[in-house]
Amino acid sequence: MKYTLYIGTNRYSLSSEDDILKLSPDNFKYQHKILVGNKDILRSVQVVYRKLFKKSIDKYNKNNPKKEIKSYFCKINESQKQALATGILIKINEENYKKLDEEKVIELFLNQVKAIKKLLKNFYIVSAVLYFEKSLTLRIVGIPYVKDKENELEVRVSKSNCFRKEKVEELRLHLQIQANKDFLKFFVNKTKGITVDKKKIDIRQLELFKGYKESRI
Repeated sequence: MKYTLYIGTNRYSLSSEDDILKLSPDNFKYQHKILVGNKDILRSVQVVYRKLFKKSIDKYNKNNPKKEIKSYFCKINESQKQALATGILIKINEENYKKLDEEKVIELFLNQVKAIKKLLKNFYIVSAVLYFEKSLTLRIVGIPYVKDKENELEVRVSKSNCFRKEKVEELRLHLQIQANKDFLKFFVNKTKGITVDKKKIDIRQLELFKGYKESRI
């Protein structure tokens, strides 16, 4: 099992509405399972913007009538400095994953989503869709934000505050350990049973996992 994690770079730096639309499930030819949200990711992002920022924007507009923000979503969309949302991509490359229990595969990726929510308190996950491609691929769209009562805009979009270097490293380690634990728990016996000579299945990850310590989670 090979595990890969990408956060908010290239096509996953969702700077505009068009960037978000490109991640719509309808734009991918593969079978998919929606774990969080629905197919209309852009609409969902707009709804979450109102949920997260409306109170803060109303207070800001009351205190700054000459600098009124009519739509925070539109303001960020038109900005050249900030992204509307941030994408996270998780890939698990397991050659014979199609022979594994699909419900357990889904549970494994749901646990990845739960781990992200637990570690990134200020990252609102709007959408999480699992794609059954050549590798198992989870595409997440979320809104990073910060709460700061010292700022005129007390709640605002902030990728830099949410994804600090040390937090990203912690997240990467935690997610990979969680994926390894779940893979062992759900599939190790089935994986061994798929082929006798084991040449068709790469289970070297089992040896890698032995080096981890529970205290590091």
